[in-house]
Amino acid sequence: MSNVIKVEQIAETNLEPTLLASHAARMCYTAESPKIGEKIDVENRLFKTGHHTTLEHNYFTFKIEDIPVSSVVFGLHLTAPFYNTDQRSGRFSKMYENPNMADIRNTLETYYPGVSPRNIGCACDFIYMGLNTYAENKNHITELARDAIHRERPKASDKYIEQNAPKFAQEQLRMFVSMIAPTALDYTIDLPTLAAFYRTAWTPFMRDAVGKMVHTVVSNHPDIAYMFDSFAREHKDWSPKMREYYRGIRTKPDFTLLDYKYDKDTFAQDKSHDMVDTLQFHPDYMGNSLGYVHTKIHIDAGATMGQDQRHRSIKRSAPVFTGYFYLPPLLGDLKTNADKFMKEYYSLVRDKNIPRSMITAIAPYGAMVQYEKRADLNALIHEQGKRTCWCAQEAIYHISCDLRRDLAQYIGENAKLMKYLTPPCLAHGKCPEGSRYCGRDIIADKINGYFKQRQI
Repeated sequence: MSNVIKVEQIAETNLEPTLLASHAARMCYTAESPKIGEKIDVENRLFKTGHHTTLEHNYFTFKIEDIPVSSVVFGLHLTAPFYNTDQRSGRFSKMYENPNMADIRNTLETYYPGVSPRNIGCACDFIYMGLNTYAENKNHITELARDAIHRERPKASDKYIEQNAPKFAQEQLRMFVSMIAPTALDYTIDLPTLAAFYRTAWTPFMRDAVGKMVHTVVSNHPDIAYMFDSFAREHKDWSPKMREYYRGIRTKPDFTLLDYKYDKDTFAQDKSHDMVDTLQFHPDYMGNSLGYVHTKIHIDAGATMGQDQRHRSIKRSAPVFTGYFYLPPLLGDLKTNADKFMKEYYSLVRDKNIPRSMITAIAPYGAMVQYEKRADLNALIHEQGKRTCWCAQEAIYHISCDLRRDLAQYIGENAKLMKYLTPPCLAHGKCPEGSRYCGRDIIADKINGYFKQRQI
């Protein structure tokens, strides 16, 4: 195990896994509720026979530090919906303001010992190029962000402007930052999910992090070590498909509506005005789960894809790197920098001596990916209520507005569903964000104004 990624278990279910699984299994096959402490042969009767729902009652929470953003976006958050996570916001990353290139080199050398020092050096040069672009333009882009706040958010206070102008500048400039940037998160998973990730972890970073999780769990519960047979581990790396040549700049994310199913007669309207989302829980809304919206999106990998993954009730295909770079609205003067930066990256992409998972690990936030999404109507309403809000990041807001606009062309702006594909301030007449109120003019912005273009 490396000393780069740090993993600490900070919480777990307060009953031994074997005892809780035994109780769950006996509950299914006894006339009277079993007593805690009455064990069965969990290994042979439950684990080896695939009766793993009995193991899902045990949860573990880990604090993970110094794992690359890329191994969260293309790793821990990529596929399984069976987890809960709270990740450090990128604006608190030490990488942006005070990068330590020695640490970055050490990280690459630790996880890719077979890569030549020359190629490690080329990767570090590329990473430094992006960080240098970030540092050189931070003050200028912050001033542009202040101007944009004044234009777009007339109700914003001076305090809001001073707090958020640097944040908006950072959100957009980080397109030049490599996703090798370390992040931290609290990560909660159940026992079968941990066993599955132990077998399938597809990057060196994931194998290290998950291996440390398993080591902690087995140290505390040696009687379940059989769930983590090292011979079952897969050691082959997986990476998204990637074009070998840089194709250019995009200044707006791309959206395509592929298909949808919406029945206006059976659609159940959300009658709740509660901030708790009950759509996936109340029987009144079960029919909405049979409707869906199927889309294809083309977005930046690091920021917008990472935001998109928060909605785990939505199905997604594997992402593909398309060869494009996303240049957000405030960065219009940096096209030359972006072209030079991405040509350098794709020279590394074409080097067959560099592992594909390392190429993915050092990809910039702004490298664009394409994938398909399929959301049932309940999941769609939840997502759109969050992502059409101006507190949402600029790119994911525009993707959400594109979805709403294109869907309205088919089902009509007055369709029942459209009422719910809106931010809370439009749906309920007031902002629920408190001090995080975006500063837009809610009263003056009628429905057409709610979905206008933004720079920040």
